[in-house]
Amino acid sequence: MTGPADQPALPTGTEDVPEAPGWAEKSVRDIFAALPTHDARIDQVRDAYLDCLAGAGRTQDLDMEHDRCRQRAITALEADGLLAATPLHDLDQRLAALEADITANL
Repeated sequence: MTGPADQPALPTGTEDVPEAPGWAEKSVRDIFAALPTHDARIDQVRDAYLDCLAGAGRTQDLDMEHDRCRQRAITALEADGLLAATPLHDLDQRLAALEADITANL
């Protein structure tokens, strides 16, 4: 017989768990899908960025946390040479605009 102690704790729909708004996740996926380069490492950066945004929803300074998430993603893409300077700059600008929308819609 199994009981609650035998099962891993999983959040339910009513529990507070970090997540980015659904529309923001779709927008991030669309922004990354429009990049001129497609690489599994870019997908990993995108997913880490989304995870970071989800965790930022509980902080005092949301804009600072969003900046940190974006800069970490841009740095990872730059360090691995996955994007040239112009697409990298465009990505930075598009993500910054999305973050402003997230903040405005909270």
